[in-house]
Amino acid sequence: MILNRIVVFAVIAFFIVIAAIYLLFISGKTGQYSDFEDYIFGTYIRIRISSKVNPATISKAIFTEMKRLEKKFDAYSEGSILYNINNSEDWVKVDDETLSIIDLSLRLARNTEGAFDPGIGRLVNLWGFSKFSQKEATSEFTIPSVDKIGEAATQSGYQKIAIDYVNKKVKANGVWIDLGGILKGYALKRAYQIAKELDKSCHGFIEAGGQIMILGPKYNKTNWVIGVRDPRGEPGENIAIVYMSEGSIATSGDYERFFIVDNVRYHHILDPKTGYPARKAISATIISEDPVVADAFSTAAFVLGEDKWLFTRTVFPKYGAEVLLVTPQKKLLRTDKFSIYERADR
Repeated sequence: MILNRIVVFAVIAFFIVIAAIYLLFISGKTGQYSDFEDYIFGTYIRIRISSKVNPATISKAIFTEMKRLEKKFDAYSEGSILYNINNSEDWVKVDDETLSIIDLSLRLARNTEGAFDPGIGRLVNLWGFSKFSQKEATSEFTIPSVDKIGEAATQSGYQKIAIDYVNKKVKANGVWIDLGGILKGYALKRAYQIAKELDKSCHGFIEAGGQIMILGPKYNKTNWVIGVRDPRGEPGENIAIVYMSEGSIATSGDYERFFIVDNVRYHHILDPKTGYPARKAISATIISEDPVVADAFSTAAFVLGEDKWLFTRTVFPKYGAEVLLVTPQKKLLRTDKFSIYERADR
């Protein structure tokens, strides 16, 4: 009788050990991260993901989608939908996605009082930033003449862009639409949707240039530690540290795409009101649940800069955007709730 009980207990213990080993294996399997990288949107896209589904399958689907968006919305590539709109004097029929993203870009422009402006493609092209990427040298660029900047500015501005919602048509009215200010954010939003459709419990993050989209907490339980680059420091030197388990963070800085003439830095973040690179900030970081908002508002905050900080601090949080602005003197300005993300215990 006693022997039988010992055997039963031994069998139970055996299965408990097997179950524990299995759980450890599974947890270890889903806790491991796989890294993938590609070059899209003129920058490096990095995916770090842990998933029960083959991570390579998810990353491939994400990269495929991003390349589709890059091809479709490259305003300066002949045959793209934006190229067709920009080079037509008439209304152009568009699909639902194009109508939606142009409509969204116009709303974001209005929300930021034009600091983010999808209608400055002629200025972007004039300065040479339409084909600029991290792979290209910075010594091949020249400063446009005042007359050319003035001419391009008169043919710019989101207010000129018209949408026919009933017939799904867009008319640029001489403006060149450039969605570069929200395209990475939109692509990250689509990437998040794709990843969660394939595995709703996956976690990790996706990084596109100066923007990150969180897929889930680190090891499904802790915050990711994200450094905000020092705009005047070496790569890897940070001016702030934030802790995030969800949402998106985007940084626009004058150190990303620029050229230097006579010791003056000319960067790609243009002020729509002047046609010249914005000068009232050197870095702007946005944290938001929506990667599109983070992308567009980081550009807008940079353009508005220190002079318009009261507007930024008051209005941006109403749209779910918390801001860290670095002034030309390297002074750090924060919206009221941004500092919450700087707490390691949040």
